[in-house]
Amino acid sequence: MQQFEFAVLPAPGRVGRGGTLRGDQAFSAALTEIMNEMGAGGWDFAGAETVPCRVGRWPLSRRADRHVLVFRRARDSRLDRMAASERNAPRHDDPMEITVQPRRVSTADSPRNVRKLRPVLDPMPTHATAAE
Repeated sequence: MQQFEFAVLPAPGRVGRGGTLRGDQAFSAALTEIMNEMGAGGWDFAGAETVPCRVGRWPLSRRADRHVLVFRRARDSRLDRMAASERNAPRHDDPMEITVQPRRVSTADSPRNVRKLRPVLDPMPTHATAAE
């Protein structure tokens, strides 16, 4: 089963005023530029969509429509990527030797004394009662 990855770009809302093109021609030129740029990267145009969304914070939020361009391209399967990484991995004819250094062990016969920290509780005075 072929898998795809998708890219979603906002559709051009305003077209720059530079150049000699006006109106629909300027809009078409802007779309052509976006599609050629994405096509050079291997992306296919999948469609233009209008997506409703909420704009603003509650309670003043309102519904707005966002216009987006959707592009897709075939995704390499995981097995293909693994095979490619194995082909590109450096090969070693001789196995590498691993040397392990021993850990340093304490030379003391007995463990170190550890001071235990306990809170010092003041004894309750004998004249204190629960009614006080």
